[in-house]
Amino acid sequence: MSYASAVWLAALGEFDDESDSIPSSLDNFDDDFLLKHFHFTRSAVCFIIDYVGAQMESAKYCSDELSTDVIVLAALCVYANGFLPNETADMIGISQASARRAVNTVSRVLSEKAEEFITFPDSYNDRVLVAQEIQRFCGIPNVVGVLGCMHVRIKPTPEEEIFFLNAFDYHSIMFQMICDSQGNLLSVESQWPGSTAEQSIWESSKIFQQFQSGRHGHSWLIGASCYSLERHVLTPLAYVRKRPSMRYNEAHFKIQTVIQKTFGALKSRFRCLDNLGSIQKNNCSTHVEVVSACCVLHNIAMKFSVPFPEEFVPEPGYHGVNREEITQSNSSMLLFREDMIKAFFPQDSDPVPGIFVGFERT
Repeated sequence: MSYASAVWLAALGEFDDESDSIPSSLDNFDDDFLLKHFHFTRSAVCFIIDYVGAQMESAKYCSDELSTDVIVLAALCVYANGFLPNETADMIGISQASARRAVNTVSRVLSEKAEEFITFPDSYNDRVLVAQEIQRFCGIPNVVGVLGCMHVRIKPTPEEEIFFLNAFDYHSIMFQMICDSQGNLLSVESQWPGSTAEQSIWESSKIFQQFQSGRHGHSWLIGASCYSLERHVLTPLAYVRKRPSMRYNEAHFKIQTVIQKTFGALKSRFRCLDNLGSIQKNNCSTHVEVVSACCVLHNIAMKFSVPFPEEFVPEPGYHGVNREEITQSNSSMLLFREDMIKAFFPQDSDPVPGIFVGFERT
């Protein structure tokens, strides 16, 4: 990842010695089969088995008396494909009924420990590291993440359909995420009905409260035009007339697309996210745990440099009406953004690294 080691790296070190002994159930699969059908490499699978096993032992999870490696392999296969093929179930040594329970168990274990794997750069030095990488990527300074919401298809009850109908004309639940320039997830919060406005989700999120309290200093998140320009969210310009403004919008679009690619990558590696199925009224906790587990596994895959199973298509973005056009933006923030554009996107020159002297503007 692009910042100081997350807490879960300590777990990686803790289980490093144990990972030398590969679970016997993995002997049934060669490396190509693991990557094709489970979407993970052997070393990553061993780490996940070790970690989940330790959590299950400490929490005394019920496991149908199946070994941890069998439970984890079944869950990974379901995450990767959306189902467990009968022939793979036979190779693992698990029934379909037990596989469903295995998914619930692994999802609960990983979602409960999500904060160990999905960490926002909390210290000044960590924020600087992330901001430097993003500035090298697009030229915009002091940015510590890209903000967006991922839609996951579900089937709601008839009386709740209107609340879950999104702008793409299907029913979904939304997950607010923040990623860095490489697609590592820094923050994941859930869940909202698909009809919810992104700005409303942002303002009700925990990470918003952290920014408002000053916990993350004078730093930015990149937000699409559906977000309001504010002290900690940097949006594109609604109207572009001069070359510096055009180059700023191009840079903003370049980094903004990273979050859409990250959503596409998640749904490519975890086909279960194509459709989570039916949800009960006022209760989608099981589905939320599945998505949270997939987000944890995404960061593990990134750390282990696991290749994607296929070429993936970025998730399409829908940003509605530009909020800057329909709301009266804060005049000081408009001036702040204008100052930043003049400093880092001057006329007829490449973006220049440096210190933005207006960063402390309030």
